[in-house]
Amino acid sequence: MESKKSYTEMMKAAAMTRKKAAERSVMEIYIDMVLHESILMTQKSKLLIDIDAALDTKDKALFMKLSKELNELNVSYG
Repeated sequence: MESKKSYTEMMKAAAMTRKKAAERSVMEIYIDMVLHESILMTQKSKLLIDIDAALDTKDKALFMKLSKELNELNVSYG
């Protein structure tokens, strides 16, 4: 014998499916934000270390290049 769902049951099931999809999307957005923040902080940290090394060795050309990259990174991502 075939069991048939009522219209209300089907609508509840569809709403729950949409809710789970929305929650998953929010979680994916959050994970993406955390990953991008981590990458940004790593890039900034590496640039600052490299800028310090350029200052220590008095390499003006490298200092200017790295400073420009850091400024562009700050303008692009804040």
